[in-house]
Amino acid sequence: MKVFLPVIQNVVKVHPFKTRIGLFTILLSFSFVWAFTQQIPQYTMTMLDKYRFNPAYGGMDASLIVTGSLKSQWEAFPGQPKFQQINAHLPLYIANGGAGFKFFHDELGAEQTLGFQASYNYVMDTDFGLFSFGLSAGILQKKIDGSKLRTPDGIYEGNTIVHNDPILSSTKGSGLGPTASLGIYFANDYIEVGLAMDQALGNIITANNAEETSFQLKRTVNVFAEYSYVLTDDIVLYPALFAKTDLIQTQIDLMVRGEYQDLYFGGLVFRGYNATTIDALAMFIGTRISSNLKVAYAYDITLSGLSNFNDGTHELMVQYDLNKQVGIGRPEKIIYNPRY
Repeated sequence: MKVFLPVIQNVVKVHPFKTRIGLFTILLSFSFVWAFTQQIPQYTMTMLDKYRFNPAYGGMDASLIVTGSLKSQWEAFPGQPKFQQINAHLPLYIANGGAGFKFFHDELGAEQTLGFQASYNYVMDTDFGLFSFGLSAGILQKKIDGSKLRTPDGIYEGNTIVHNDPILSSTKGSGLGPTASLGIYFANDYIEVGLAMDQALGNIITANNAEETSFQLKRTVNVFAEYSYVLTDDIVLYPALFAKTDLIQTQIDLMVRGEYQDLYFGGLVFRGYNATTIDALAMFIGTRISSNLKVAYAYDITLSGLSNFNDGTHELMVQYDLNKQVGIGRPEKIIYNPRY
């Protein structure tokens, strides 16, 4: 969810002569605004990696799943957002649940975020389906490079960097802080529904630069719902909805995925919609290379005013599935009889 998009759109409309460099300045400046608004990166192929946004999904695939994703948003746009993450999760039958972890790295202009989280979720089997309750905790490192920022009234000659703005940093700095996420997930043969809160602590991370830049970690809530519809013996459709809110702004992603013979898949995503913004229309395709390996690629077509200043968004995902059950419960006690 990019709450600064309407502002950039207005700038483009009012000042059509703005160049990419001008928008670059705006984007870098908004990296500070980002610290006080939506901070969770947006991935296109949400339907293919549900553990990434909800710790309660851990182990729900009844196998070890390892997923890696790379995303380059607004290609050719200076200071563009870039995201990388890898996660793994598996069932823990001995503990009636699942466990997992994720590493992630995000870049947005002058700001970088590096994080690690580990999770556990408890699963209840009912007549209606599986209910899972998850918690993840870890650490975040926030970095800021104020030398990349530019202001209209600043002085930038040689090594001199003076923003003439008391809010903006002109030096490099980093800070560490805890982070935690909560989640609930329900699944049966037809529907899946999840509710999660990221950055649930809502704490502040202060960088050790000269300005002691502070980052307020905003709580972000997401809701996911997916329905499985068997069209033919070979084709299954999965319409879905993904809503995100930081309790100030709310945006909705509408998605549909189709699978053919459990080998090939593809889908459409209409992302970032609310009363004032429309982010992108995305398409993704993928295939199962083997019983263990799946790859997918997504391309986003920007629909906002930034469409004239970038070459689209690319996302690549690789997923490994052990494709067999792991640790099926506690082994039964064996009493050896010397007669046999």
